[in-house]
Amino acid sequence: MLSRFQFTKTDFLVCAQAILFAILFAVWPLPHTIFIRNFCLELGAVIGLYQIYTYRNFLTNKNAIPIYLIVALFVWATIHLLFLSNDFALQLGEYQSIWKRSLIGAIFALGFGLGIPNTSPKARQCTWAIFYLGLVLPTLIYILKFSLLYYEKQSGIHVGSYWHIYIAKTAYMGFCIPALAVALGQIYSQINQEKWLTWANLIYLGTIPAVLFVFYAENIKNGALYSLIFILVFIGLITYQYFKASPVKIGLLLALVILGSVFFIKQHIEKNPSWQTFIADSKVATQVEHIDAWRVCRSEAPENDLGIQVSDTNYSRIAWGISALKLVAQYPLGYGLVEGSFGHLGKKIWPESCLTQSHSGWLDLALGIGVPGMFWVLGGFLFSLSLLKNIPLGSAALLSPWVAMAFSVLLCFLLIWCTTEISQKIYFEELLFFLAFSGAIAIVGTSTNQKSLLE
Repeated sequence: MLSRFQFTKTDFLVCAQAILFAILFAVWPLPHTIFIRNFCLELGAVIGLYQIYTYRNFLTNKNAIPIYLIVALFVWATIHLLFLSNDFALQLGEYQSIWKRSLIGAIFALGFGLGIPNTSPKARQCTWAIFYLGLVLPTLIYILKFSLLYYEKQSGIHVGSYWHIYIAKTAYMGFCIPALAVALGQIYSQINQEKWLTWANLIYLGTIPAVLFVFYAENIKNGALYSLIFILVFIGLITYQYFKASPVKIGLLLALVILGSVFFIKQHIEKNPSWQTFIADSKVATQVEHIDAWRVCRSEAPENDLGIQVSDTNYSRIAWGISALKLVAQYPLGYGLVEGSFGHLGKKIWPESCLTQSHSGWLDLALGIGVPGMFWVLGGFLFSLSLLKNIPLGSAALLSPWVAMAFSVLLCFLLIWCTTEISQKIYFEELLFFLAFSGAIAIVGTSTNQKSLLE
């Protein structure tokens, strides 16, 4: 009996990487965890190097393009530093920190992804369970923090200084919403395999209100907006494909998803009156050449068509986005910094400005690594997505959770980076980690050797 569950060396290595990922993802957005993060990244990368060498045959076929695009990105970053730098000292600092950790994370992720299909079915199940737990740990940690602080407020008993440390809302966008996107993708994948009432689906369903609670409690507009988009896409796909065949099951599932989501989203909208003035504020924000309040420190906010001052959260972000887009056209090779290029370029053009970031991750990144750099990044996304969408979930049952996860995560990042201030250290590292990981899943999923690997 014991021999049936005996793990191979590859099984142990992949499970070890899953554990390292779960720890890494749990602490990635938390302050004072740099030692743990670096330990997980470096040990995962050491294992990853072994796996990349062992399964290097996967990297010699045409489907490996997403990985070579990531390699090209690191080459471009080196060329930009050496020959195109606007501030060599700052850029070198990022090269030795953000880019170094991103490379280590990409090696970890690539080896992890290549190793998964070469494990036994039992090890794959174990790996997926650990991996998904890691995805939801940031959400669970926030709920624990919220509960402890609520208990402290009610009882007067101090729960510890660490739980009072401020964490930016961006952290919850970067590390909580992927779990919601993956949960919806897994439910869709399970339905494709005609699996309805399962423990796994109940766990995935429970993830949705948990993530929405984080966005409601922290009053995160971006989180509510993108959650609504993901849920509507899920509802549309499920209704279009399966409602006629299984109206009762689909109706019950949709009722659970909708009821678990509408309450939080409705409360969020009522909590943020800025949604009601969004259009009026947008009209003012587009006049970036005539109204300069968006770039001048401590300037008085202009009025909109309704005769009231614009909401800064609407006005500034739209004006910054328009201005950043113009700067991309002016500086197609980029300033060179992953973080803060918008502010540096703004200071060069408008010396009195106090800009930092445009609140669009993609625009900020484009201003940093330039159009060539964005070609490598977005090319990796699009090639991986095109490969993943051609892998039938039902016929690749043992890889289907990973295929659905990779597709969901890539779509999630493509969207949330549009209007989130996320072109920063850990979020860029996270982006490249999942890009490399998804690329590896896409490679092995479309490989001609897939059938033999899964048998």
